[in-house]
Amino acid sequence: FSPAALALAKYLPASVDALGTTSYQIPLKTSDNQFVSRVDYTLNPKNNLFARYFIDGYQQPPYFYPNNILVTSQSGNSQRVQTLVIGEDFTLNSKTVNSAHITLSRRRNNRGFAANDINATTVGVNAYQAVPNGLYLTVGGKFTIGGGTNSVSHFNDNFFALEDDVTMLRGKHQIVFGGEFGHNQLNISNAYETNGNFTISGNYSANGPNGGSKTGDNNLDFLTGAMSAFEQSKYQQNALRGNIPSLYAQDTYHANKQLTVVAGVRWSPEYLPVDYFNRGSVFRMSSFLANQSSTIYPNAPAGIFF
Repeated sequence: FSPAALALAKYLPASVDALGTTSYQIPLKTSDNQFVSRVDYTLNPKNNLFARYFIDGYQQPPYFYPNNILVTSQSGNSQRVQTLVIGEDFTLNSKTVNSAHITLSRRRNNRGFAANDINATTVGVNAYQAVPNGLYLTVGGKFTIGGGTNSVSHFNDNFFALEDDVTMLRGKHQIVFGGEFGHNQLNISNAYETNGNFTISGNYSANGPNGGSKTGDNNLDFLTGAMSAFEQSKYQQNALRGNIPSLYAQDTYHANKQLTVVAGVRWSPEYLPVDYFNRGSVFRMSSFLANQSSTIYPNAPAGIFF
């Protein structure tokens, strides 16, 4: 038997009968607190200001028990969302109004295992572990410890927008035009499978010496440390930045009491975000046909640049 498997077995819950049956529950505790406030202020008969702030705090703690590591299949999440909007409505005259808004928003999510959770080295596995807490192991048809979407991660999404809209009444026409400029920041640091993904599926006991068992025993492969697959990856990291501009104009024409015609045009280009640290890759067909390769990774296929 594998010493690592025997050490890990001590973290599994005890069986409740001679057949090895185990029954357990995963605790779930969530809290969600929200607060919103708005202030309106009239500067003069033509000028009104308002400000609105919203915050949402969501907490779902992860759990780890030394006598039941199976509860780690559920991740913990700590999220906070905040938005701030400041706006001004300015009445130029009885037929023209200008509205301007500034919007700021931020979403932060910290996700992962409990701080006192173990990793593979705790039970004696000689493998690189990027984070001290988090073991991901699947014994097919038997049990699962941890999970890829439970990994220690930090997500941060910031957004800024500046908007301006003009509304005009001219006879039977209601004309509106304006635009928006938005800037988005997405920061990701995700351990994902940096501690490895261990998979056991009974392959070895099903094909043992001299033919062996034809059915396979996942528990036996677990105890002997016979993995069917192992995956490991680096951190998933992004620091993406992108601009989102748009302009529009629209005319609502009331031809008569039975007919209204609405026509408009919008310019809204899509710009791909770029990484702040210049990470990533691109493919150029012209470079591929010209057999040009990357100077950073010369052994990469032609046409791919980093």
